[in-house]
Amino acid sequence: MKERLVIFMLFALLTTASGAAAQTVDWQAVQKIKPYAAISVQTEKWTRCTFQRATDDELFCQLAPKGLSFSGKQNSPLMFDREEIRAVRVEPVDMSKGFLDLIMAAGTGGGLDANHQPVEFAGIKLGGAFTLDLQYDRTQGHSGFSTEGSAVLPLFRVPGPQTDPKKKYLKVYAEPGVGYRAGDGNFGGYSSAKLMVVLISDARWGDASPYVEFQRRFPFESPLQGDNRLTIGVMLPFCRGCDLGAN
Repeated sequence: MKERLVIFMLFALLTTASGAAAQTVDWQAVQKIKPYAAISVQTEKWTRCTFQRATDDELFCQLAPKGLSFSGKQNSPLMFDREEIRAVRVEPVDMSKGFLDLIMAAGTGGGLDANHQPVEFAGIKLGGAFTLDLQYDRTQGHSGFSTEGSAVLPLFRVPGPQTDPKKKYLKVYAEPGVGYRAGDGNFGGYSSAKLMVVLISDARWGDASPYVEFQRRFPFESPLQGDNRLTIGVMLPFCRGCDLGAN
């Protein structure tokens, strides 16, 4: 009789513990998750997806794609029963990871040439992972027009990935390139080293974002007679290769 009583008490304790474990998910907090946030859902395994909504009994989300797409195609939604869910957590996602798919920018600025004379310019930037810069400038008191091609290589962001898509951060890119300046002066063909810093948030990809660009140009005929320039402008950056995570 005593053995049966002990077995019954152990069974009751195990049942109570399992029931308590099933109630560890704060469902009200789950229902307040913002749509399209990256989440991980634990059932028998962890599943990474983007949150859609949560009813009183079910959670709906979408498998996170490898990258954004302008085609409008979406993966089939997933549905989880509340009773099967052991945990739900919001994941930080680096939306800026990968190469830019499209850049449309306009900027203006100035600098100093090798003789410490002022340099003034204005122009536009078009492209993506590779860009074309078209600029009008005044160098050494002479007007000119330059065409420049550059790679846009992502380096890092400050701060790192965040769960709040509205928080701003700085994304830094390196831009090695070559160009040609037509007009009076000692330029002609040149190589270029640039560093571009964009102020953006995950919620604002495709919106107007300010940027700053530092550049050093090296004329092929006289590399030491180049100039240092600073650009301040506004761009529309689009990122189709952004990493939204994987399952």
